[in-house]
Amino acid sequence: MLAGCLGNDDASAADSTAAESTNGESTTANDASTPYDVTVKPAGTNTFEEVPETYASFPGAWMDIAMALGIQPAAMMSLEQEQLKYYEALPDIDVDLDSVQPLLESSESEFDKEAFYEVDADVHLMDPRILKRYSGWDDSDLEEIEQNVGPILGSLIRFPYDRDPYYTLYEAFEKAAKIFQRQAQYEAWVDLKDSVFTEIQSRLPDDRPTVGAFIIRFNVDGKGFMAANIDAFRNDTRTFRKLGVDTAFKGETYVPYKKIGYEKLLEVDPEYIALVDNLTKSDNETFQETVEAAKNHETMSQLTAVQNDNFVRSAGTNMGPVIDLFSAEAAAMQLFPDEFGEWPGTIDDIPSENQLFDRQRVADIINGDV
Repeated sequence: MLAGCLGNDDASAADSTAAESTNGESTTANDASTPYDVTVKPAGTNTFEEVPETYASFPGAWMDIAMALGIQPAAMMSLEQEQLKYYEALPDIDVDLDSVQPLLESSESEFDKEAFYEVDADVHLMDPRILKRYSGWDDSDLEEIEQNVGPILGSLIRFPYDRDPYYTLYEAFEKAAKIFQRQAQYEAWVDLKDSVFTEIQSRLPDDRPTVGAFIIRFNVDGKGFMAANIDAFRNDTRTFRKLGVDTAFKGETYVPYKKIGYEKLLEVDPEYIALVDNLTKSDNETFQETVEAAKNHETMSQLTAVQNDNFVRSAGTNMGPVIDLFSAEAAAMQLFPDEFGEWPGTIDDIPSENQLFDRQRVADIINGDV
């Protein structure tokens, strides 16, 4: 399950059509008045009698996917303000989420089925396995929600973790486009994404650095570094595969991630240390604190990346199609500033001449102008 070549993350429309034709799922745009089937494993196939208008979700890739189609959530498990910053950085996009209902009052709250009934979403963009894990529900609870409220169709794509199947970003995106019958927007996104990455990859130097990627927090106190193999088939390190860098943990599984110590880190000694999180101003402050702590640490300061101030951030945490473009742009600038310009530290401050994708075109597609 390695994706070592550039572009392997995105299945072509032909490949996706061939794969899904065996499941009996329609791969063409449906008339909104005609029932249509959509298969999202592991949940299976759902027949939609009409196009859903509202959805509930976890924060993350599936929300970003729906936002890329111009559909804001009716309810969320929680609403991470950091994810909203990406949409606010686009022109002509109104982010009005005051009406979004919480499915949980707080992170300590227990899951209450009554909240699902109250929201009454047409579809739940959630991996049923993850919902069961966090809620403590069993299959009968999920069946109750599906029968009385709406189908649960989603699949965790941040990383594979004993999960089969595992969808790439654009495979999941295509599923959502079928759910909401917005295939034209999806195709416009494919064209835009292909053109952006073709341009970026054409400008990459032949000499690419070795990058050690770390998920969640990079703990300079030595309690363990949560390492990830960039080459593994996972969405959160997609940015670095697209940029063709070498993983510091070649041959290691590290899925979803593995705790390593100073000895292993000094052994691989990557040219760059990558922290997979967000690209907002508040996150940049935490990032800079981590960099300074590493420089002042007796052991960490021995690393090549630390000595050369080679830290890079990407936005893999909640990455769907919108965040994917911001993440690729930011990482390209941080890894190859001579070619793409100096990274200013946040997506809000990138000069227009250094922007690697057309913000207005993204906004137009989101708003349905394809």
